[in-house]
Amino acid sequence: MRYYFLLTISLLLFSCNGAKHYSKTIIEPVLEKTTLDPVQQEIDEIFSLLAYSLVYQDWQSHEVPRDKRRGYNIGAVLVDKENHPVYYGLNSINSTDNATQHGEVRSIIGYLDQTRKFNLSGYTIYTTLEPCVMCAGMITMTAFKRAVYGQHDVEYSKAFERLAVDTQPIGGFPPYPRRVEALANSTQYCKALDDAYAKFLATDSEKVLAKFLTSDEAKAIYKSAARAFENYEVKHPENQSILEAAQTFFDQHK
Repeated sequence: MRYYFLLTISLLLFSCNGAKHYSKTIIEPVLEKTTLDPVQQEIDEIFSLLAYSLVYQDWQSHEVPRDKRRGYNIGAVLVDKENHPVYYGLNSINSTDNATQHGEVRSIIGYLDQTRKFNLSGYTIYTTLEPCVMCAGMITMTAFKRAVYGQHDVEYSKAFERLAVDTQPIGGFPPYPRRVEALANSTQYCKALDDAYAKFLATDSEKVLAKFLTSDEAKAIYKSAARAFENYEVKHPENQSILEAAQTFFDQHK
């Protein structure tokens, strides 16, 4: 009896220590984020506000029947290596009757078809919502450098991190060959959306993200982001031309 007791305790201690070890060696490395310099952080803010603004101007209201809407209030903007916005896409799963038609998918395929490029090496994609595994896979396979998102998902989160996890130490698989640097933007609107969504999950009976993204609370946050984009003033003079390019792009797609 004493033997089995000691064995049980040993296994529990090994399990706890093993979990801590593998968390430190397998999980923590993929959660590390690059520290951005203030200039790049402002660039990310400008293009994130552009993405929010493009979604807001074509807002799909909860008052409109679902089968009459374009899709969900989610969008994505592609930005090239020279920090020029080049294409955008909005979630259109309802208007196309096609569950693959997320904003990221539409922007990537649309731009590749238009330009006949093979991939988008060095590009950044700015999304209003953390990409799902389908979109993260496409972003990875088309060789994007970075993905910057404007709200954390909950149920479908951490797709890029899952692709980057190396489980070989526990008899699993190496990480996917390509890795995209993925991070939430640092704007107040990202935090506001995260906080509002957390409250929604705590109180709503359905707890469906798409429902939250038609809510008055979400719309108000997007409206504030759109106003901030319209009135934005750069803190770093070298980003003035980037702001002007972003605002011109928005004006061209009103």
